[in-house]
Amino acid sequence: MKKSLGALLLLLGSVSCPALADRISQMNQTDLCTYTAKLQVAGYYYFMQGLPRDQVKIHWHGDETRNEIDFISRTLDRAYGWLASTGASESTISAQRFGDLVYDACMRGIEL
Repeated sequence: MKKSLGALLLLLGSVSCPALADRISQMNQTDLCTYTAKLQVAGYYYFMQGLPRDQVKIHWHGDETRNEIDFISRTLDRAYGWLASTGASESTISAQRFGDLVYDACMRGIEL
């Protein structure tokens, strides 16, 4: 499972847009919300494993803009914050349900 999460973060870091462009700023709302949900679900898995947020390793490709780095870091911080503040556990919310909540909130333009 650890390998698949690492691969997920690598995949999430590579969005198919020109390398020098700010990929986050170029996403439409649906793509941005899908990406946000994927990042937060990755955070969910780390949180449920008991890994502190500051120990989550992100493997950067080297072509990320400051906005992209900040977005990914902020998105993982929000996942950890929400999960901690609600006392979430795997018995109270599944990864799929959490991802659905994140996606729905993003599409409505509100924070979870």
